[in-house]
Amino acid sequence: MHKLLLAGTMLMAMTGVVDARDIVVAQSSDLRSNNPGVNRDGNTDGVILHIVEGLVGYANNGEVKPLLAKSFEVSADGLTYSFKLRDDVKFHNGKTLTADDVVWNWNRYLKPETKWTCLPDFDGSGSVHVTGVKAVDASTVTIVLEKPSAVFLGLMSRPECGYTGMISPESVGADGNFVKPIGTGPFKWDEWKKGEYIHLAKFDDYVSPQNDGKPDGMVGSKRPLVDGIKFMVIPDASTVKAGLQSGVLDTAEISPDLIPEFKTSDTMQLIVARNNGKNLFYIQTRDKVLSNPGVRRAMAMALDLDQLVEAASNGTGAANGSMVSQDSLYFDDVQKERLPYDIEAAKKELATAGYKGEPITIIANKRSNVPSFPAAVMAQAMMQQAGLNVQIEVLDYATQVDRRRSGNYQIISQSVAPRLDPALMYGFYVGNKDKNASLMWDDPKAVELMKAAYAEADQTKRQAIFDEFHTLMLKEMPGIFLYDMVDVWGATKKLKGQPVWQSNARLWEVSLDN
Repeated sequence: MHKLLLAGTMLMAMTGVVDARDIVVAQSSDLRSNNPGVNRDGNTDGVILHIVEGLVGYANNGEVKPLLAKSFEVSADGLTYSFKLRDDVKFHNGKTLTADDVVWNWNRYLKPETKWTCLPDFDGSGSVHVTGVKAVDASTVTIVLEKPSAVFLGLMSRPECGYTGMISPESVGADGNFVKPIGTGPFKWDEWKKGEYIHLAKFDDYVSPQNDGKPDGMVGSKRPLVDGIKFMVIPDASTVKAGLQSGVLDTAEISPDLIPEFKTSDTMQLIVARNNGKNLFYIQTRDKVLSNPGVRRAMAMALDLDQLVEAASNGTGAANGSMVSQDSLYFDDVQKERLPYDIEAAKKELATAGYKGEPITIIANKRSNVPSFPAAVMAQAMMQQAGLNVQIEVLDYATQVDRRRSGNYQIISQSVAPRLDPALMYGFYVGNKDKNASLMWDDPKAVELMKAAYAEADQTKRQAIFDEFHTLMLKEMPGIFLYDMVDVWGATKKLKGQPVWQSNARLWEVSLDN
């Protein structure tokens, strides 16, 4: 009863504050900060995406393309990046973006007192060390690295970094404190009523980067087609559903169990969009039982992956046994390979490995927007047919994360957020487990290939690295990748366009019928 009263009160309040020409979207939590790349989380990143832009940005296929830059060139030694700025970019205060603004932004990001989330990625403590940023002329900027990096541009484009977005120096007060983001994006900062909503207004002077008339990740056509966006803070799923049904909300993420209802609704539509995140079984390769690759391969061969994915994703996913997303420009025929579904072969692998029925536990959580628990249940049934003694332990999500980070598990059924460059995805799983217990795979060859992918910029050579990595993974099977994550959203029938990308709302090139 309390939830129903809360839902009604929330919807009445929303009806009173909504401008009819705003897109109204629900998100589960409030903004942490409006300072790009500082004190952020996923919901925060999604709001900031509409306000700021970087020199470059990700396309749908994971390629990094010019955004505020008209073009960029890399020196023969791979150390100097030269960015030529577009001449049609204005900040939300009407001032034109210049090379000096870019230098100011980079100097600010690299100061420890800014508390930029991604400082370790660029200050030399991680994979990249930016040693100099210089304005060559009013429209040309050079950024110099200590050593070549194939992931420099990709790191710049990450949501966690606030997209390394360019903001006007007027975003910071005379005392040096951040005031508000004055960016270059299709929408500008307007109002924040904490705990209730964030409102962004259309930037009338916005000009999209060069495009073919369609949205493409962070780049492509980015026209703001409505007067504004109102991000409503609504943590309760039943209130979200009621808001969509009444038309007070225009779009929001929904629970997968609502798919049938939204598919057949006369007033609502279902929006399903694949992203680069991963659903997988994360295996502790140092476990006494699971340290044997034969046992791990047997588990993989016991899974009818297509059937498992069909059930766990409510028919929205497609099996993918690779760390590389199906939408990546690096997803080729080699990446499509996976161990065959073969119960008898799995039994033989177990016999050869000396498996004697030792218990194996899959840790899962029951969050409604991820397939952790249903995937574990399906896997348990399938693996038992091959003679594996599989149990399931259900934990709350925070505890599950703690267990993974400490290395205290056998198998974890989990989902991992999108990382558009495959090398950055590898970096989440591969490395020295003695230094970082949360890593999954510390095979020396895998580490070597990951490092090569971070350094090699040539696309053909990178493809060869990713293919060799995948072949090795199928042999060692340090984890079982199930399918790319799927965003399931609902919307009113009056909404036109694609309002979600990589698990975030993306509301340019989205409109509302009257």
